[in-house]
Amino acid sequence: MVSKNFIDYAIKLLYKDRADHAFSFIIFTFIVFILSSVLFISSSIQNDLSLSIQNSPSVVVEAVRAGKKDTMHDGYIYDIKRINGVSDAWGVVDGYYYFGQKRIWFHIIGLDELDENEMIIGEGVKREMAELYYEDVFNFLTEHALIPIKINKIASHSSNIITNDVIYLNPTTARAVLSLEEGEYTKIYVDVPNENEISQVALSISNLYPNTQALSMEDRISDIRHLYYYKGGIFMVIYSAAMISFFILLKNQISLAYGSKKREIAILRSIGYAIKDIIALKFIQNFTVATSAFLLGVALAYIYIFIFNAPLLRNVFLGLEIENSVTFTPIVDFNMLFLIFLFSVIPFLAFVIIPSWRIAIADMSEAVK
Repeated sequence: MVSKNFIDYAIKLLYKDRADHAFSFIIFTFIVFILSSVLFISSSIQNDLSLSIQNSPSVVVEAVRAGKKDTMHDGYIYDIKRINGVSDAWGVVDGYYYFGQKRIWFHIIGLDELDENEMIIGEGVKREMAELYYEDVFNFLTEHALIPIKINKIASHSSNIITNDVIYLNPTTARAVLSLEEGEYTKIYVDVPNENEISQVALSISNLYPNTQALSMEDRISDIRHLYYYKGGIFMVIYSAAMISFFILLKNQISLAYGSKKREIAILRSIGYAIKDIIALKFIQNFTVATSAFLLGVALAYIYIFIFNAPLLRNVFLGLEIENSVTFTPIVDFNMLFLIFLFSVIPFLAFVIIPSWRIAIADMSEAVK
């Protein structure tokens, strides 16, 4: 059992050598900050998008032709409604409009509640339009005509993660903007009351129309998680940078153990410290450094993501085409934090304690020379 006096001595020794441990503390804090920031922003986006999907239809059907999205017609809806377990199916207009003056894409969604001459736009769309002085009316340029539409209102900021690049239009107007014919749909939504039948219904639709992708709610949530776990490979770049920093940290720890600390350990052994006492001393010192750096790194990441809304890193996960001013929902995955703790603190302690142990069991007369 380690006594209170022993712990006090270890802490005082740590304070005396604070300059030696400062580098390790800073690097360790930086590593935890990077990993925790990626974890927080990824978990928050996944949570918000998953919640939005849970309010959407059970199955979403899209047609594919020559590897690109194709349109569907009322015949698809008629056949899908006849599948066992389907309570309703309806076509929707959903596509993208290229805003050539800014070289960006707007997401067009048909909404029955709107009149044909009005629209609702996301905050990102509003900013892009305002830069070219489209304040009240926006002119859609199509291959057949110029379509002026009144900007009715702006989508709420709380839904910005979904609506930032979205323009809601009446389906008739949306068809005109996207150059679709009457009765053409880009997606079909399917309602399946029994959750246990959703996967079977999706499979039946794919078998009925092999040119379609029928994605269940579970498939869409899985796609979102996959996307944000590996978003653009950027996470791996950040992760690699963190690991390189970590190896620099470990190398520094080994240098400390084999350098100036070698003589210190030899002196402690010569005045009667047992090997287990030296191991305990090094454990207390470095566990204190690692734990305090871990907590500081997590706290800084929380402030960076959920209070300052992750400048720079936000664009990595949400895309750069239209800047998104989303406010992230605070989501803390304690299981992942625990894994970060295990895979950072334990290797850190191992790279300090093992060299210290090897010095402690060596010939002390050589060590003090």
